[in-house]
Amino acid sequence: MNKLTSLLIILLALPLGLFAQRSSEAGVFIGVSNYMGDLAPSPLAANETNLAFGGQYRYMLNPKTGLKGSATYTKLSGADANVPLQDPSVGVRRWKMETRLLEAALQAEWHPLGASRFNNAGVYQRQISPFIGAGVGLAFGTAKVNVPEDDKTRFPETDSQSAFLVFPMTLGIRFDVTESLILTGEFSVRGTFSDYLDGVSQNGNPNTNDHFMFGGISLLYLIDAEFGPSYGN
Repeated sequence: MNKLTSLLIILLALPLGLFAQRSSEAGVFIGVSNYMGDLAPSPLAANETNLAFGGQYRYMLNPKTGLKGSATYTKLSGADANVPLQDPSVGVRRWKMETRLLEAALQAEWHPLGASRFNNAGVYQRQISPFIGAGVGLAFGTAKVNVPEDDKTRFPETDSQSAFLVFPMTLGIRFDVTESLILTGEFSVRGTFSDYLDGVSQNGNPNTNDHFMFGGISLLYLIDAEFGPSYGN
């Protein structure tokens, strides 16, 4: 009798825990980029905003926690001409820079309002949730610095780099378009420990590191969903 009672309890409880939220999704990102460095004013030059695009993969460990991998390609650019002319130290050198940048990054995400995509009866329910993320990545690109003839002997600088360790920090919002399509909007700042993202350091301000940022949208397809216990979600 005790065994039968236990079995009935288990069977009755199963619907409450079946619809777990481990899932994976993949898709494309399109947006814009900009940078902060020696050839950019504070905080940034709007006219140096460039197209950025790439791919993303997200694995949701549960409705509130996810891991996102991304690969993004963009162009970063800057020029002394963007700095206000009242600053006597810049704006007259006619220096410009451009770099094609490829970044691969991994971030952990927290979705504080994340909830089950399916209710206790197994019926899909649309979700919308803000999220924050942080992680680590690598960016690759060699900056081309264009300067007047008299300044060409200054470049490339001795310690110039083409690979950079980056630390992305992201704010975003995630929205279910359909049961299988997810749309996200996000803004992310990529911190670096380098002052050579733009190829200028000793000939600029060597005391501050360069940063870059992405903003845009991603359209992702739910490619896999795993079911398991999800009590408390």
